[in-house]
Amino acid sequence: MIAAILTTLFFACSAVTGQRVAMKLGGAWGNLMRLLLAALALGGLVLALTPDSMRWPSFLWFFVSGLIGFGIGDVALFAAYERLGSRLTILLNLCLAPLFAMALEWLWLGNAVGLRVVACAGLILAGVALALRPGRRPATATPLRGRFWTGVVAAVVAGFGQGTGAVISRKAEAVAHALGADGSGITAAFQRVVAGLLFAAVSVLFIRLFGSRKTWETWRTPLDRKVAPWLFGAALFGPVVGVSCFQWALQSLESGIVLAIVALTPIAMMPLAAITEGDRPDRLAIAGALVAVAGGVLLALG
Repeated sequence: MIAAILTTLFFACSAVTGQRVAMKLGGAWGNLMRLLLAALALGGLVLALTPDSMRWPSFLWFFVSGLIGFGIGDVALFAAYERLGSRLTILLNLCLAPLFAMALEWLWLGNAVGLRVVACAGLILAGVALALRPGRRPATATPLRGRFWTGVVAAVVAGFGQGTGAVISRKAEAVAHALGADGSGITAAFQRVVAGLLFAAVSVLFIRLFGSRKTWETWRTPLDRKVAPWLFGAALFGPVVGVSCFQWALQSLESGIVLAIVALTPIAMMPLAAITEGDRPDRLAIAGALVAVAGGVLLALG
């Protein structure tokens, strides 16, 4: 239980620091730098603590999980940060992730979808719709950039990466257990981050070669003293400590309980977003967030 609660708090901190990185460095470039730092830190920990904990079959599953979760998911996540701010991005990401997870489990594992699941999905979608109303940007202290609805689509894609990546990660944990190669949450996080780092690098290269010059010319050095603290925070709170705690929680608790607790992240981060971004939602937006989170919690606990 402690691991799941810590995951929620670290994910909230990761969101607000990640949003600042996206605004200061640019989404794609900032995400790559964050994952590079995370991969170096996690790789050092794995080498020092559990050098023999990885096996090829389970590594392959963790790699696929990371390719979808940290790769597709986080590239989209940082694109959404620039356009929506951290509050709406995380609300869409983490509240829609359980729906994508349930859909994958239904298609892949044949799990039944009953009336309760449909009702919870309806709650989530209703809450998200209310939180997005009336489809205009949050009033943040730092002006956001890019189209609002492009950010919404990016946040939905991030939710797809989060949900499907979690399901595949649980498959990887099962394969590792069968091989007798059970490692720590740090080992699982490292294997996933490596895949995400490769995807992020390809994305940055693609933008650099084929994207608008105006896009990549604004990318700043990560060594800037005004950027570095946010960048280190985003790497530490998210891929390093946050995901390690998430994998630890999945090893010690039922996945439904873990996801139910982590679904509270959009609520936990509201005061942080208000402090760091000046994003103060109105009453209807708060009500929508509460409804969506309630749907996510009920879905996970069922």
